[in-house]
Amino acid sequence: MQLPERFHEEYETFLLETGFDDPDPQTLLMELASLSMEVYLKEIAWLSDFLGRLEKGREVA
Repeated sequence: MQLPERFHEEYETFLLETGFDDPDPQTLLMELASLSMEVYLKEIAWLSDFLGRLEKGREVA
């Protein structure tokens, strides 16, 4: 997934805070969901919200 420029900083901050390094938020979400919903619930919720905002941003653009 290609991140629009305006979302790069926010996603990079998320990666730094969580210690993850996947440049693709969709891939990271699927990896975390397959590992354990309980362990990564906060990160899964954030990524789901982030991806939703990406989609809304594309609709507006």
